[in-house]
Amino acid sequence: MPSYRTLLLRAFCLASLIVCLMNAATGATLASKARVDGGRNRVRFVAVKPANTGSVEPASPTYKWNVIDRGLPLLGLPNSHLTAGLDQSLTYPLDQFSFPLFQALTYDDEHALYLLPSLSKESKGIHFIEFALTESKNTYTSVDGANLKLIDNDNMKTVRTGDGTKYIFVRYPDGEFRCASIKDSSGVYLNLLYTANGLVLHGVVDSSGRTITFNYASDGIKSITQTWMANSEGLTKTWLVGDQPESLIDPAVKYSHSVGSLMTKALPSNAVVRQYTAAMAASDKTLAQIFGGPHAVAGANGFEPAGLAAAYPFYRGDIIGDDGTERRGHLSYAMHLYGSSDGTSDSPLYVPAGFTQHSGQPSPTDAVVTFYYPRLGNLTDVTLAVFHVADFQISYEGERVRIGSIGGPGGSSAFYKHSHLEFYRGNAGLPPLGARPGLRIDPATVFTATSDGPGK
Repeated sequence: MPSYRTLLLRAFCLASLIVCLMNAATGATLASKARVDGGRNRVRFVAVKPANTGSVEPASPTYKWNVIDRGLPLLGLPNSHLTAGLDQSLTYPLDQFSFPLFQALTYDDEHALYLLPSLSKESKGIHFIEFALTESKNTYTSVDGANLKLIDNDNMKTVRTGDGTKYIFVRYPDGEFRCASIKDSSGVYLNLLYTANGLVLHGVVDSSGRTITFNYASDGIKSITQTWMANSEGLTKTWLVGDQPESLIDPAVKYSHSVGSLMTKALPSNAVVRQYTAAMAASDKTLAQIFGGPHAVAGANGFEPAGLAAAYPFYRGDIIGDDGTERRGHLSYAMHLYGSSDGTSDSPLYVPAGFTQHSGQPSPTDAVVTFYYPRLGNLTDVTLAVFHVADFQISYEGERVRIGSIGGPGGSSAFYKHSHLEFYRGNAGLPPLGARPGLRIDPATVFTATSDGPGK
């Protein structure tokens, strides 16, 4: 069997040939028989370009990662068909390289090296980043002078760049280490979502809740759907991949009622409400505008934001028990307020002006503050209870009053921060726990959903 070094040299020679030929072809294959973990023996890269244009320069993709500009889709794509083979070409910046998101981190057990396939930004050629063990336990460093480090923590490997960006690779059921998340030093991150068996990359969600969904057919990706927020509107658009007639899909940007298509969260079989509707989305949007900051997201119709981590349920409304009795869920006649669709961001916390009484300080356990309104929205004689208030302070700002921020005691963890809101009939203060279900008012009935501002 040829040695790994010989094969790698041959690979680079073949890569040079590919670069010469790619102006005449849509892609090429690089074969490698190096002994690597999982038996991987093939890595492919193709150029990304619209199908109805001329050739492009090798490894010069026509997409852009809009990580900073949250008003744009996460992945900037042309308004035309994308070339087939996208799963072999989509990359994300990795120091002076580009990492193909659909590729895996592998291990050469003959030479005790971790291998990460990449594209060189300088030469536009295929490059395997080699990580060799250092004197520090479980720590590897790149041997090409790129100053990349790899931390080996058994089933999880972390590649760290010089600027502090982390690429987390997790072992999936087939034994492959695939990229599960990317987080830069500023806290911005991407989560890569796979099918249940871990074999197929299903989508990407970023720290602001924008999503990318890869829609598959038998021969690979047939389309890409993205959801994002712009001017407080939820938007969705789908791009076709390969030679498909335009009539198969409406390419227009539309309002997105839910980003649940990305998340593989199923409704429980005993859920009373079976669908998150456009009316629910409009109601949640209005409530977020009333109580939160510019990027706030509300869940007040029995459904959590779909962008929350996969471990969190999507539906938290009424259910039918095993005995046939209807029981209320955590978000039945209650509301959660988050700073972003994925639940991890901060947000200022507001209440409408017009209250005549309020508690002096948050309660010592769940940091609850109550407000009594002779009239609130569509109703009269209403008490509003806001749980998990952080940095409590009354500050009037026009028609709204800032009372602090979300994520106070009881409402924050390493994976989310939120505040919980409930509305009660009458001047109830904070009712005893057992009395609350009988006094609660559906938040969706308090305010009329509007498209251009807070409800009245």
